[in-house]
Amino acid sequence: MATPSLIPTVVISGFLGSGKTTLLLALLHHMRSLGRKAAVLMNEFGDISIDGEILRGEGFSVMELSDGCICCQIGEDFVQAFTEVASRNPEIIFVEATGLADPVDLLDQATAPHLLDRVTIAKMVTVADPKNFTRLSKVLKAIVKRQTQFADVVVISKADEATPKQIADIRAYVEENNPHAPVYLVTNGQVAGDEEFRWLLADVEPAERERRRAAMRASLEALSEADYKAHTDFHSMSCRLLRPLVRSRFEHFMRNLPSDIIRAKGFLRFAGEDGLWVMMYVNGDLYIRPVTLSPSPEEHLVFIGATLDHARLASDLTACEAQRRALAVL
Repeated sequence: MATPSLIPTVVISGFLGSGKTTLLLALLHHMRSLGRKAAVLMNEFGDISIDGEILRGEGFSVMELSDGCICCQIGEDFVQAFTEVASRNPEIIFVEATGLADPVDLLDQATAPHLLDRVTIAKMVTVADPKNFTRLSKVLKAIVKRQTQFADVVVISKADEATPKQIADIRAYVEENNPHAPVYLVTNGQVAGDEEFRWLLADVEPAERERRRAAMRASLEALSEADYKAHTDFHSMSCRLLRPLVRSRFEHFMRNLPSDIIRAKGFLRFAGEDGLWVMMYVNGDLYIRPVTLSPSPEEHLVFIGATLDHARLASDLTACEAQRRALAVL
């Protein structure tokens, strides 16, 4: 009996808010345009899905693991979910890891013995946000270094918003820590002049990958425990919005979040304005845009940070409502 071919898997990592889902969405549209069957396994750190809802609203099928990190906290669930996704026989699998995922542990999970005859890790992709990368590489030294060193490709997202110095700083960091990895500039998930995604979808020769990763593991041993900020140092809070919000109040609230809240995202409606809006917040940068998704998700927000005052956040959000009523904190 012939051995079935292994399903190539592209793992997309990068810190919270780096642009992973935007890249993944562009890849999925590309696969759809080629008539190729792609599967998605997505991990959300919070207990409510935001990114998965966006992909489903665009018509893509997604399997999700929530409220933990696939590289350690929900590792067994990840292996089971990965096995189920592979059993659907897609032509390619995309795994979007939570921004807190450690690629060393993630690779261990993705190469569990009973997965080895079904899938192969074709490429590890790390997405870097130019506005926040330099600061994060100092504050979260180990996790950013690991995500960079284990990458086959480094993608600088939001290139149209970056300064030349920000891009140069990331290139210098990659050159120092992973000189074998090519670096690409991406805007809205697309690389100018390369609509076929050849830069990402081409496999890396297995022997070369193993040589790189052996060297990376050796260099990472020098990192101390103090350099590594663990998953337990981060927490999430989710809440459903029961009323439309007053835009001016909400934007003021978001722009004055405590500095230890590093990520927030969600769907909401504004009083006096039609339609659904998606909000993304990354280390002080706030993005709000209209979105049309089918099925339309419930209005809810997720906050991620080192410390979260649940009662204070809920109270401040309630004050943003056009007609005030207690929020449902999950």
